[in-house]
Amino acid sequence: MNKILRTAPDPLRGDADAQGRAEQQAQSSMLAEALAGTAPRERARLARIVDFLPCYVVLVGLDHRIHFSNRAFEEFFGPVNNRPCYAALRGREEPCAYCAALDALIDNSACVSEWNHHKSKHAFRVYSYPFEETDGSRLALKVGFNITSANRVQQALDLSEQSYRVITDNLSIGVALLSPDLRVRASNSRLTAWFGHKMDQEERVCDVLHCPSYSETLARTGGFCATCPFQTAAQDKVVGESEFPIVLQDGGERMMRLVACPVAPRRGTVRALIMMLEDITQRLRVTQQLQRARKLEAMGTLAGGIAHEINQPLSALHLYASGLQMLLDRPGDVSPETTRERLSLIMREAERIRGIITHMRALVMREGTPPLEPVSLAQATAGALALMRQQILDRGITTRVEVPDSLPLVCANAGQMEQVLVNLMSNALHALDSSSARQTPKILLIRAREKDGGEKIQLEIADSGPGLPDGSERIFDPFYSKREGQQGMGLGLSIVHGFVTLWGGQVYVLPRHKELGGAGVFVDLRPASGTVGG
Repeated sequence: MNKILRTAPDPLRGDADAQGRAEQQAQSSMLAEALAGTAPRERARLARIVDFLPCYVVLVGLDHRIHFSNRAFEEFFGPVNNRPCYAALRGREEPCAYCAALDALIDNSACVSEWNHHKSKHAFRVYSYPFEETDGSRLALKVGFNITSANRVQQALDLSEQSYRVITDNLSIGVALLSPDLRVRASNSRLTAWFGHKMDQEERVCDVLHCPSYSETLARTGGFCATCPFQTAAQDKVVGESEFPIVLQDGGERMMRLVACPVAPRRGTVRALIMMLEDITQRLRVTQQLQRARKLEAMGTLAGGIAHEINQPLSALHLYASGLQMLLDRPGDVSPETTRERLSLIMREAERIRGIITHMRALVMREGTPPLEPVSLAQATAGALALMRQQILDRGITTRVEVPDSLPLVCANAGQMEQVLVNLMSNALHALDSSSARQTPKILLIRAREKDGGEKIQLEIADSGPGLPDGSERIFDPFYSKREGQQGMGLGLSIVHGFVTLWGGQVYVLPRHKELGGAGVFVDLRPASGTVGG
């Protein structure tokens, strides 16, 4: 007799093999009762019916001699030919060491066994019952079901389960199968390592995790905690997620990300939940370190840019002040005109330093942020063009202005909007002054129009210059410049980006404008209606 190993029942599909065994036992039991309670004539008729059964039926005496066999028996093992059961079934010359049929006779009770045929390799499950003939002789009724296919399916399931178990046990995340009332039905080794055997005792998972919103009262009544991802999965049938700290069995606290997935047919109630628990402590720590590193890098870039920009006027100021001091050491040689000239040079360099500081304060916008108000893009464009008109004329640039007066007002600040336009136009003028743009018509386009059905107002400034080179994704960084000779401080677009972000808008750049071929800057702004405040 072969021993067949079984896995634990699947909580989703039920124990199909156990259900099959119960059905086979019920059928064989009914057959035994029918054969035992009939007269000889009726038994002969019943025996003919038994011939059509797919299971084999055989009556065996204490001497192992076969008294009756149906057609299925002969199809499986060949004609009986007065052979004893051990010879007909197993091809043996001596009785088996263990005989289930004899056990049924000796104990006067039914028993079940399984065995494999040595030639066909078929597997059988046999139900043995004590049976008394009409003449008083005692026999054993054996009803055998061919379970070869079922065993193969079970073996495939076992192999599949082992494969999935190997995979889940080697995952870095914890995985558990939960019933709809949040009791643990199965879990992988990662959860066992974190929480011990609590995850294997069919406890309610809330009692194990103790999330921040955990309530003992709700836990006792089987309810869901507030903002519970399990409630989202079980009731709304969508994936629920949450992040919170959890204390593990070793006393350490870890930041965990919990994902709860419903297991349900397309239409119907949730049959189970799959919980995935990921330790994100290290990831958050690395993210925080990366953010600190980025802040330090930005501060270093800012400090380096400030030092570079201030160093030149500061060196000149020091030179002019030192020269003036040397002249003052010889009072008779210094005229008032010379003193005024040197002081004017010192004031000029001090003014340059103050201008740099003013640009920096506008960049970071930490103090004196003007209130938002309804702004007319047509008026702001006219003001910016008035400031830039002479530079445009001197360069021989053709301007195309398409900013209608009927355009809705935008949510911004009038002074800042004019500064944004001046900065963008100044960048375009420098691009048109570059050596690669001198042989092409110089065109500056300023356009504004409604976008997304009036939900946004888009301001567009483009030129016919050479466009943007590689590295244009950094164009909004402070002190970054792609101008020839590195003219300017590289703060213009940084200030533009800061202002537009403050207004709740967006700004982005296209390296090649589809109409003019040069760079194009697009600013998406909010309409002023209902959005402007102090």
